[in-house]
Amino acid sequence: MSYDKPKSIQMNTLIKNFKPVLLGMIVLFAFSCSNDQENPLVQEQKVTSDEVVSILDIDSQSRVIDDVLTDLFQDGKSGKSSKMEDCFTAEYSDTGYTVTFDNCSVDGSENITGSLSVVYKIGEEETAFTATYTNISVNGIIINGTRSFNIVAGSEEGSFSFNIVSDMNIELADGSTIEESGSKNIELVLDGENFANSTLEIDGNWTVKADGNTYVVNITTPLTTNILNCGYISAGEMSLNKNGLGVTVDFGDGTCDDVASVTYPDGTIEEISLKD
Repeated sequence: MSYDKPKSIQMNTLIKNFKPVLLGMIVLFAFSCSNDQENPLVQEQKVTSDEVVSILDIDSQSRVIDDVLTDLFQDGKSGKSSKMEDCFTAEYSDTGYTVTFDNCSVDGSENITGSLSVVYKIGEEETAFTATYTNISVNGIIINGTRSFNIVAGSEEGSFSFNIVSDMNIELADGSTIEESGSKNIELVLDGENFANSTLEIDGNWTVKADGNTYVVNITTPLTTNILNCGYISAGEMSLNKNGLGVTVDFGDGTCDDVASVTYPDGTIEEISLKD
């Protein structure tokens, strides 16, 4: 990949060629969380490994829809409508599109219904769009709310920054709900000479509410990982407040492993595993 192209061309190339790193899938690389977990956000007044992993990977519940959103955004159609795989109808305008799902299946997920509307803005230095989810049902999970994405060229050559602001309500199949609000900034630094050295960095602040528990996340030192050679966050630190219980979660010194440490207010340190 050449990095002497204009930033707008760099960005279009990234969007086209690195779809697995965009939107929901970008989180999958960094957090390595199973989509098949039971809702773990129901615990006593301590912080468990399942809670840490799930708080970081809360976007997994909407990943199928986010992948569809990425496909449609990359199509770049305007003023047209299309029917893809007899699954959903997309109506395009000059400023976005609206998608209606017709009880269809995408990537093994069944019975997708509801609608998704997107308004976007594409410029020389940045690309931004806001998605509104209206009663989207995926495998019995119902998604409502908004999520805004802002994609800009990063400060380093070959880097791109994704800022995601969410205000989402997710109803699980068992009737329980998860709410998420706040922002995450994800910076992807591509190594043009050796792609295997490319890294991902996560920063931000967000709140998760589930089953009577409130989790407030504040990334104090950016969380980092190698996107190809490590399946876990390998460095960085975050403060996590669960119902008034404040702890610090340290993901390590950069060594790739599945271990993080939780420090409690009394100084007790407990190691947890990030394995799914």
